Amino acid sequence: MWIMSFFLKHILATFLMVGFMLLGSANTAFACTCYEDGGLSSSLDGTAECVTACGEGGATEEDGVCDCPESNTSATITCETTCAAAGYSHEPPTVTDTKDYVEPNLNVDIPGFSFTDVISKKGNLEISWLGDYVSSVYQYLVGIGAFLAIIMVMIGGLQYTFAAGGGDTAKAKKRINNAIIGFSLLLSVFMILFLVNPNLVFFDALKLLEVNEIKLDLAASGDEGVPSNISRSTCDAIVATAKDDGTCDISQTVISPTGGQPNCGNHHWFDDGANGDYKKINNLDFAAGWGLEIKAPISGTLTYEKQTDDKNRCGNRVTITGTGDAAGASLVICHMKDFINDSGKVLDGVTVEQGATIGHIGGNCCDDQNPPANWYSAKYGWCNVGGTACTDPYAAQSCSCQDYQQAGNTSGPHVHMTWERGGDLLTCLDY
Repeated sequence: MWIMSFFLKHILATFLMVGFMLLGSANTAFACTCYEDGGLSSSLDGTAECVTACGEGGATEEDGVCDCPESNTSATITCETTCAAAGYSHEPPTVTDTKDYVEPNLNVDIPGFSFTDVISKKGNLEISWLGDYVSSVYQYLVGIGAFLAIIMVMIGGLQYTFAAGGGDTAKAKKRINNAIIGFSLLLSVFMILFLVNPNLVFFDALKLLEVNEIKLDLAASGDEGVPSNISRSTCDAIVATAKDDGTCDISQTVISPTGGQPNCGNHHWFDDGANGDYKKINNLDFAAGWGLEIKAPISGTLTYEKQTDDKNRCGNRVTITGTGDAAGASLVICHMKDFINDSGKVLDGVTVEQGATIGHIGGNCCDDQNPPANWYSAKYGWCNVGGTACTDPYAAQSCSCQDYQQAGNTSGPHVHMTWERGGDLLTCLDY
């Protein structure tokens, strides 16, 4: 009998507490999520529209009804009018341009949870991952809290039943009381935050300036393939430091795409490499002759791209996304003549083993070409090769030079390799 009255008393108290919170929030203007030009905007309320409709003293209830005290009437405030008054739309955006970015990897999966797509809009990225995560965690905690509360109430009930014959029932009552109060507080978190500030429970998307990927362009913007007077011993010492102190995130070493050592020069080792800092050396040149085979430095999946304009100085290129022992790595090879392997095939989208032939070395610019003036390698006599021009890197052609777009910014034939991820390049390099 006590258990029944105890439950009724505490459950009634819980509902009364929730009811008071709801009554307290009734005086707060209702909140609308508005959208700006297809992107998520801040949460807005209907206070301004209510004052316009009813005059000073008007108050909008959570259901959108605005009470007019002077005329003893009411007006309906909707999210459509609230958002429109601020120059926004009340309709969720129709996402037409989403980006495929690497999503956070949760150590503990939340059932039914997934991150929303990143929206690209007018040069900005809108990322709502933090709001997605916090909202999902709260829902997850409510479910866990309900489960634990039920378990504790059941334990308390059994404890009270066994103690009813003369034992101590106070502990059982306290256990049940704590379980109900704890779960009630968990349910009240949303309402407490809403009372403090409605914007606390509406998570706006994080807006970041979208930066176009120009890493390859910058990496190949200096004196590509031009030798310098830096001694080999200087580069050897930098590599030795990298081997001792650096980190390689893959278990496969990175071999030379040409079979030889990388050029030791200012362009990648000191200029972009910030004076020999191995952690900043992510680009290397490998000297080699026109038309020689290029070998895959790591095992991975190949993605080829023919360059048709001057927006990227890399020229024809292949991206290798590591697989197997090289999983987690990614690199790009620039200045390719063609994408043909040793069997005459193009392996676009195919996974190959380390050392497989993935194309042939380019970089000879035909003598009728006029590259942009800021493609600095032209000052070394670039674009001076005569003969038949290559036109299609997806075919095996007998040719001796390329247009400047396909050759890239280079003083002559060589392989440029850009290391995108996988640890410190020089630590991973088979040097």
